[in-house]
Order: sequence, then C-alpha cells, then structure tokens
Amino acid sequence: MPITGVDSSSACTDTSIACLKAGGYSFVGRYYSRTTHIAGKKLTKAEAELIAKSGLILVTVYEDGPTQASYFSAARGTQDAEAALAQAAAIGQPRDSAIYFTVDYDAAHGDITGGITEYFKAIAATINNAYAVGVYGSGAVCTAIKGGGLATYAWLAQSTGWTGFHEYAGWNIRQGAEQSVCGLNSDLDEAQGEYGGFTLTLE
Repeated sequence: MPITGVDSSSACTDTSIACLKAGGYSFVGRYYSRTTHIAGKKLTKAEAELIAKSGLILVTVYEDGPTQASYFSAARGTQDAEAALAQAAAIGQPRDSAIYFTVDYDAAHGDITGGITEYFKAIAATINNAYAVGVYGSGAVCTAIKGGGLATYAWLAQSTGWTGFHEYAGWNIRQGAEQSVCGLNSDLDEAQGEYGGFTLTLE
C-alpha cells in the first residue's frame, strides 16, 4: 500500500483533517516561511497540535520565494536555516525529523553546482544535525543535493518536464497533481520508506 498525503498552502482545520483521515491520507505537508504573504501558509503551533491530535503525520517545508537562480547563495541558506530552526522550535518539532528546503524551478546544471549547492552547504552547517535536511526540487536537484550528501531526504517536484524527473528514483516523497483536497489548496503526494515526518508530543 502506498503512503499517501497532501502538501498544502492552506491551514488545516478540524473539518479538513477529518476529511483527510476519512480519505485514507497518512500525512500532510505544511510550511515554514519568513516572508510569505499567503494567508494560512505558515504553520502555527495550534495547527501542528491539531494535526498531531488527529494521528496524521506532519511534514515541514521551508519556503520563501526560491523560484530563480538569484535566490540561492550561502548567505540565504544560513538565513533560511536560522528561520526554520526558530519556527521548528516554536511548534515543538522533534529533533529526529526533517525540514525540507525548496528549489521551485527547473534549475540549470550551473545553478545547481553553483548557488544551490552553496545554499544547501550553508543549511547543513547551520542546522548542524539538529534536524535532518530535506530537498524539494527537480530530479536533477534531488540527485545533486541528496546524492551529494547535503540532504538526507528528497521530495521530487510534480513538474514532469523538469530535468531528471523521469530518471530519479531516490525520492522519499513524490509530488503528484495539484488539486483541491478536503477544501485545501494542495498537491497530492506519495511517500516511500522513511520521509522525515513527525508528530508532536502532546501534554
């Protein structure tokens, strides 16, 4: 049986969580961000606790606006990792789980070997094993970053035309079609093996 889930830029509610459970979904991906202006995109502690109470597994993704080569640098990697650490601490994310960082465009080879690699080197140094690092992106990005030892987990983006999509088999999560699920602005996902998800320890 495949492990199915969704990632969503919408905040989960009691109603949407009940619907996800009834639909047989196992996990939900939600966001950390420092700069987003999308209402509901950023995960809160209250929402994380709501998801934990339901029994759904939570997966966290850090994303501001990583849609072009100019976004990526060592300095930005440090900045994003520090923000992710602070937000993970705020919700109580356990230290043995993952935070994914995104490369949300079809990065060229030079982008990957240049700024994107420097970005993930800085993330790895800043996270310093407090959490496992995950990478979200094209097959080429996942191959370089996970394969190069800069990430433990890989989340293959849904864009089938991006470089390396069809060749990449080392994904932990593979993103599927974008569609509304249980009223959430979301994408379908499939996981295999360990993928860095977690639940909170509730008092």
